[in-house]
Amino acid sequence: MSRRTRETRTHMPILHLVRHAQPDFHGDYDSITALGRDQAAWLGAHYRELGVHFDRSISGRLKRQRQTLEIMLGEMSLSPALQLDARFDEYDADRVLTLFGGHHAAAARASGDRRAYFKALGDALLTWSQDSAPHEGCETWIQFGARVRGAVDDSQAGLVRDARILVVTSGGVIGRLVADILDADAEGAIALNLQTRNTGITEIVFGRSARRLIAFNNVPHLERAGRMHALTHS
Repeated sequence: MSRRTRETRTHMPILHLVRHAQPDFHGDYDSITALGRDQAAWLGAHYRELGVHFDRSISGRLKRQRQTLEIMLGEMSLSPALQLDARFDEYDADRVLTLFGGHHAAAARASGDRRAYFKALGDALLTWSQDSAPHEGCETWIQFGARVRGAVDDSQAGLVRDARILVVTSGGVIGRLVADILDADAEGAIALNLQTRNTGITEIVFGRSARRLIAFNNVPHLERAGRMHALTHS
């Protein structure tokens, strides 16, 4: 067995990044739906059934992130107290859309056209990533990447080497982190962002000199009989 394999299996901290459960696209986007509550509960129960215990649990401050983690922890045994870290908040989508193409997204949102909305969001994100100028109330793409990398670095601070860390965050954060690991560009990060499924699990191992991606966007808790309707991307 190689040194690299031994590290991945037994000796390195593992970060479980979970995208928040389904939000209310037609109402308060920062609040999860009844289906989203089921998604979160099923994921918490999945970890309990596997006997997976976490040394630390963290969410961003957004309500949809906190709600998801609170429901998950309620289904899990030996769950650690929830910690909040604003650096795991999503980018400010409303501000990005306003600055870089919001009228198309606003019309799509009002009409309930999810496909058109997320197409407009993807276009706005790409323009944002290419714009290095400061804008009041909006971090730059570079600043966004730096804050989420800092949050990940600090998430393992003070823990043992084989710790498991649970973080509930959003698709943009996950896409940005995965793209960095894969050495992908901004377009790749945005594509990853827009693929993320609600309560999808991404796993990252902290190696001695680098992070390694070992799973992306998995939903084993939803791939069961009677739950396929719960596979959502909103």
